[in-house]
Amino acid sequence: MKHLLVLILSLALYSCGHSDKTSTAEILAPKEFAAELKSNPEIILLDVRTPEEVQSGFIVGERNIDYNGAGFEKALDSLDHSKTYFVYCAAGKRSGKALDLMKAKGFQQVTSLEGGLKAWTASGLPIQKP
Repeated sequence: MKHLLVLILSLALYSCGHSDKTSTAEILAPKEFAAELKSNPEIILLDVRTPEEVQSGFIVGERNIDYNGAGFEKALDSLDHSKTYFVYCAAGKRSGKALDLMKAKGFQQVTSLEGGLKAWTASGLPIQKP
């Protein structure tokens, strides 16, 4: 019984400290996300919202690839997996899923915007209207 308890505790501690995400896949708060975008012109900004959502406003410099679109995975496959990508959506759910998918596809550096465009605008950061 004692050995079983030690085993369970060891597994619990290991799983808390272990992540299957690489150190280059992360989530940043809006101001940090914006600062990184500004400091590194090589970052490719992906907006994974629908084209209709993009019409309400977007972060300048984005490239739209609709997460819900039929060609999303094919569009990802056509991207250079060694580049740095910052991904956002409306509230963070789709960009988090996109981050996980991109990581699984072998992308080297992917970062998601915590809270999506809603958090971005709530932080007072600018968006562009079409």
